[in-house]
Amino acid sequence: MVETAFPLANEQVVVSAHDLSVFYGETQALKSVTLPIARNRVTALIGPSGCGKSSFLRSLNRLNDRIPGFRLQGRVRILDIDPYGSRVDMIELRRRVGMVFQKPTPLPMSIYDNVAIGARSHYGLRGRRLDEVVEQALRQAALWDEVKDILRRPALQLSGGQQQRLCIARMLAVDPEVILMDEPCSALDPVSTFRIEELMVELAKERTVIVVTHNMQQAARVSHYTAFFMYGELIEYGASKEFFLSPKMQATEDYISGRFG
Repeated sequence: MVETAFPLANEQVVVSAHDLSVFYGETQALKSVTLPIARNRVTALIGPSGCGKSSFLRSLNRLNDRIPGFRLQGRVRILDIDPYGSRVDMIELRRRVGMVFQKPTPLPMSIYDNVAIGARSHYGLRGRRLDEVVEQALRQAALWDEVKDILRRPALQLSGGQQQRLCIARMLAVDPEVILMDEPCSALDPVSTFRIEELMVELAKERTVIVVTHNMQQAARVSHYTAFFMYGELIEYGASKEFFLSPKMQATEDYISGRFG
């Protein structure tokens, strides 16, 4: 059963789930998960395939809604918002809670327009102010130096790692407060993975980052806290340093030592 000594006594909780269960038809993907997430920290969600970690992540900004048979029980709070409340503004929620997917999803337009599209639509920015936002977002995503001279080229001409950082820049241009990442490095080479990991750490200085990863070394390197899911349950949650050095639950030790999963 879950290790319930949540390690956030001196942290500000910005995302929380209480007794959260998720169903897809008759299949239960999450089972009564209670999990607080600290502001301006990187929290890693680990566990074997099909354990519920992506279902948890995607429930936070309602990306599960279009899945047939999706049903949720329990409570979710994110930035003091109930994302499942009747009066929630979904456009505002998606602006404040950004998402980075496993596979880069650049739009079929220029590098510049990929980054500018959100700032144009959300804030009505044009001209020099828009240029400044695009440059700032690309700098934050550690991509500016690589693309500053080719901003009008199609984004699809970039490498996979560059495309992933471009998608991060597109998200940063609308200034999200929480960033959800669903295995953002799984399709990338080691050099690109290292750059994304550096970026996660940098982003957490001003934003809250929640990342699903199968790479336990990555979780140990970049995260402040780690949550281990198995069979739809939250098994253990703790500060990453102690979590990986001395897990409290036998199932956690078995997983991070490679005995199963």
